[in-house]
Amino acid sequence: MSMSPVFEVLPFDQLSLEQLQRIHILRSRVFTVGQQITEQEPDELDFSAIHVFHVAESGAVDAYARVFPAAADGEHAHPWADAWAWSIGRVAVDASARGQGLGGALVAACVDWIREHTNAPQIVISAQLYLADTLYASAGFTQRGDVYPEAGIDHIAMSLNL
Repeated sequence: MSMSPVFEVLPFDQLSLEQLQRIHILRSRVFTVGQQITEQEPDELDFSAIHVFHVAESGAVDAYARVFPAAADGEHAHPWADAWAWSIGRVAVDASARGQGLGGALVAACVDWIREHTNAPQIVISAQLYLADTLYASAGFTQRGDVYPEAGIDHIAMSLNL
């Protein structure tokens, strides 16, 4: 991308209906159609998360992630994580927007928001394994533990100390 992308950052209750629908369209396209994940995609965590997204010139949301206190993820929380850690999840970039640095810029925007708006000492994520050494490692995340399946896709826990 020639210019740095600008991301919208909003809590759930400040999303417009159009923004919410465009976010769900992207998440469905990437996770349900693209990766054929059959587990429920929108979940209760959406209500308390902060939503970070990029809107393309067409008006479509072409990049999205949500940030939230890691402990809020219940059964998926990492037991080794700091009690005050935050997490980044549901990272999605539309196929038409990949290869332009948008994913890296999205992760950086999420990390920056957590640094600026929380007292989190650490960010913990469940990274899809194929992105661990590229997208997340380049943002400073390090792998923790062994590979495990989540929604039928290999994942690995990663952390970033702030």
